[in-house]
Amino acid sequence: MVKKKRVIIENVLTVTMNEKNEIDEFTIIIEGEKISSLYKTGAGHTIKKKKNDYIIEGKHRIAIPGLFNGHVHSDITLARGLGDGLTLYEQDNDSFVSRKKWFRNELDREARYHSKLLQYVEAIKGGTTFLCDVPFWPYGDDLPGPFKRTGIKGAVVLDYRKDFLSGVEVEKEAYYDTAINLKENGYIPIVEGPAEETYDIKLLEKLMRRAEELDTFIQMHLAETTWRVKIIEERFGKRPVMFLNDEGFLNRRVIGSHGVYLNDEEIGIIKDTGARIINCPTAEMKISDGIAPVVKLLRQSVPTGIGTDGALWNDSADMFSEMKSLMLLQRVTYGASSIDAYSCLYSATLGSARVFGLDHELGSIETGKRACIALIDFNKPHLVPVYNGKMSNVLQTIISCVRASDVDTVLVDGKIIVERGRLNTVDENELLHKCQEMGINRFRDLDFNA
Repeated sequence: MVKKKRVIIENVLTVTMNEKNEIDEFTIIIEGEKISSLYKTGAGHTIKKKKNDYIIEGKHRIAIPGLFNGHVHSDITLARGLGDGLTLYEQDNDSFVSRKKWFRNELDREARYHSKLLQYVEAIKGGTTFLCDVPFWPYGDDLPGPFKRTGIKGAVVLDYRKDFLSGVEVEKEAYYDTAINLKENGYIPIVEGPAEETYDIKLLEKLMRRAEELDTFIQMHLAETTWRVKIIEERFGKRPVMFLNDEGFLNRRVIGSHGVYLNDEEIGIIKDTGARIINCPTAEMKISDGIAPVVKLLRQSVPTGIGTDGALWNDSADMFSEMKSLMLLQRVTYGASSIDAYSCLYSATLGSARVFGLDHELGSIETGKRACIALIDFNKPHLVPVYNGKMSNVLQTIISCVRASDVDTVLVDGKIIVERGRLNTVDENELLHKCQEMGINRFRDLDFNA
């Protein structure tokens, strides 16, 4: 991991995501964890270089804010490629996934640790500098460890159950110890709310108090599927948003995951209460959930971000693919002009930063903000030409053409984590060998009919 007194990214085409949405060629100066200066190329600024400065040449590169992955289940990454062709209901209720208990036996502590490492490495090499992890089995695992080893920033959603399959709640002391440990290590603990099919007023009250005591968010799957919405309607006579709002559970602490089946009235309530939404476009397609009204959420200024979800619902941590999926789904639903490339990039940067209350320090490239930056190498056949003048194709190229593998360099809090495509924090070859071996040993000969 490279850390010098100053890092200078010279003359790089920069998508700032600032209030003016400036896209121009800048020299970015980073001191410590933060961006200390931005100088527009050709504006007459002379930068006095120092002996220990670390210079990154910006030619043929685009600088963007580090991406956010707002919802991912990293501890099942080794189950990549399984569960295909099944809806969420089928996975939950009648399939080899449910019969195998979501691969609980195969994904022991060692496997979960390497699953997390693999997911985080894939994410950070693809320009993601912050992810919100929703582990199935968080207790007893080294939750800060994979974050520290890879250098990625993030949050962890803590289930109120020891094992989501058994439903047995974790002891309060163990829950708070886990949350405080995350906080002390620089990561955000988030309270896991119940799935819609298990909504319970007393449980919701307890978990909301927990979020208040920890001064954090509560993440709940919200209006994800038609069958989950129907369960709430049959039990409470209301749709999920109406139920939560009427019972006083919808507020600025709530992060609703997926938000696929939201009507206009419900979007208005979400806006008025200050709640937030994270959508997973590719996952919604893969398991046939539906298409979330992200365009309408953005128009109402609801804090809205996107995520990839886990291996069984996406199989990838490529946030560029996720942004493209968002654009295409919204356009095929609401029209070709309904969402632009800026809004898609916004959802993976500043929009997601707003969801997690971090927009004051992350989500854009501006003086004083944390230096979380991804550099894209655009000198490739599928990206050239890139130009920015009276006519610019920069944003559209990022959303429609860039792949995670085009990310060349990644900085997190001023540290160079990825340089020229090489990860500086983890022995990638060793990790890949280990994960390949574990995947073969645990899954290749598994009898899915048993």
